[in-house]
Amino acid sequence: MKKIDLLSMSIRNLFRRKFRTFLTVLGVVIGCTSIILMLSLGLAMDKNMEEQLSRMGNVTLIDVYSMGRGNGKPFDQKAIKEIGKVENVQCVIPKLECGQVNFSCGKYRTFDSWFNILVLSPQEVELLEYKITEGRNIESNEEDAILIGPEILNYFTKNGKMPDWDKGLEPMPFDMETQTLTCDVMRYDEKMGKPILESEKGRVKKSKGIKVRVVGMLDGTSYQNAETIIITRPLYEKLKKERITYYKALGQYSEEDKQNDKKETYNEVTVKVNDRENVQAVVEELKTLGYDAYNNAEFMEEMEQQSKSRQMALGALGVVSFVVAAIGIANTMMMSIYERTKEIGVMKVIGAQIKDIKNMFLMESLLIGLIGGIAGALISLLTSLIMNASGEKIAAMMDMYGSTTVSIMTPKLLGAGILFSVIIGLFSGYFPARKAMKLSALSAIKTE
Repeated sequence: MKKIDLLSMSIRNLFRRKFRTFLTVLGVVIGCTSIILMLSLGLAMDKNMEEQLSRMGNVTLIDVYSMGRGNGKPFDQKAIKEIGKVENVQCVIPKLECGQVNFSCGKYRTFDSWFNILVLSPQEVELLEYKITEGRNIESNEEDAILIGPEILNYFTKNGKMPDWDKGLEPMPFDMETQTLTCDVMRYDEKMGKPILESEKGRVKKSKGIKVRVVGMLDGTSYQNAETIIITRPLYEKLKKERITYYKALGQYSEEDKQNDKKETYNEVTVKVNDRENVQAVVEELKTLGYDAYNNAEFMEEMEQQSKSRQMALGALGVVSFVVAAIGIANTMMMSIYERTKEIGVMKVIGAQIKDIKNMFLMESLLIGLIGGIAGALISLLTSLIMNASGEKIAAMMDMYGSTTVSIMTPKLLGAGILFSVIIGLFSGYFPARKAMKLSALSAIKTE
């Protein structure tokens, strides 16, 4: 029997029992839609997790603190060398405490904001993989050049005005090519917004500040980099000198401060690991040495486990729906055999090959899976569009904060859903088809 004849007969048989066929196809549609939507939600969760991790910064960096070592004593050069000898550590970069620094630009200035100020060389900026979206990196011979994160410009307010945190802050208009910043280490009065220049010994001389040039803007997609300022070591030394002079004049420079300034000590260092796969091993080794080490990879692993658990739960729901659909197809095919027993017998008597009878039933189950798969894919695509239209609310319910895409549909996913539906149809119809093939022609004719 020709394949076109088998197809024609299968279509007629399905349309002969329209309502039963509709219910069976509906089961496949529900199963296909369920598994496609569940997988699309899983893809969106993966994408959201990757976006959150990218905003967290470089996962090959480890922040190391001294609180667990030497009763809280700060790091010294000996400790830096010890950490540098740990296997897979690429470099160790001490974090210098710059203290509070204020910036001004024309009629704008920052208001007692504590920024994440890092003292790095141009080579260390490259090694730590800081992305610069505008401008360029600091050059080795530049002393007054700095890099800033885009969020820094949000903390500039007009002179004499308090920032309105409730309304939110707007970024200060700034052109790197033509404008410069002035930085100082003075403290400012919260009400008047003026520098504190009065001390017990009299009035303190106001600092003129240090002129600096912004040569590059850091990538703001990372939470940490968005509010980071990178300065050179010579600029750090100038600010340190200004701070000592200012606080001495105020009478707030203690002997302890003096001793700390003399020593080359640090409260924190950043460790760069050569590969992401080695991060956890380095963290454990540093903890063994008595340091407190933290890396975003720990948080990342927790997020990945949560994401995998949710995807497994979503996938299980889709699989259950498909199992129910498979049982429905098998039941429909078995009922069809009992109703068409005489027809099967006649086909055998007039010379139809056994494989043709089997192929006819397989063709019917295949068509049920194909129609259900195509309909399920189309419904899944429409549902995905509706879900993404109100994405923020649904994303919040799924802990996908900051995302508006809760379902990601790809041609491969839709194609896989249709293909899986066809395979389920063939698998469900296989055993009923074998039963039809084994029926005795004589007993089949006598049945009705």
